[in-house]
Amino acid sequence: MIDLNSIPQVAYEEMNLVHNEEATLLNNLETTIDEDGQNVEKIANILHELIEHTRGHFANEVRLMKEVGFPALHMHEGEHIKVFNEMQMVFSNWLSVKDNELLKEYFLGSMTEWLKMHIQTMDTITAQFIAMNKS
Repeated sequence: MIDLNSIPQVAYEEMNLVHNEEATLLNNLETTIDEDGQNVEKIANILHELIEHTRGHFANEVRLMKEVGFPALHMHEGEHIKVFNEMQMVFSNWLSVKDNELLKEYFLGSMTEWLKMHIQTMDTITAQFIAMNKS
């Protein structure tokens, strides 16, 4: 489980709220796999919700970066595209094989670690720039 207090905070509150929502969805996925791992429909619904939330999360950050002319927009957006494509690939693979360990390894391992590192690095710098330049 992700301790919401362990999610790094950035200088733009809207981003903090979205990061906490994402962590909550990841926690919901973990709980569902652990407690109701045979309920394919319930897991698929959570994964769909997580993917749609992430799509909106990334799109909103790109919108904010464009609004303020963030110089590293393309690099930051490139990270989003890479991770979003990975998420979709893992979800698609899971739909074929229904291997919950695959979900745990990616969403509760790799993606969770990526999210924290991304917040500490790219999002921290981006949020500072947005906070200084948003009118």
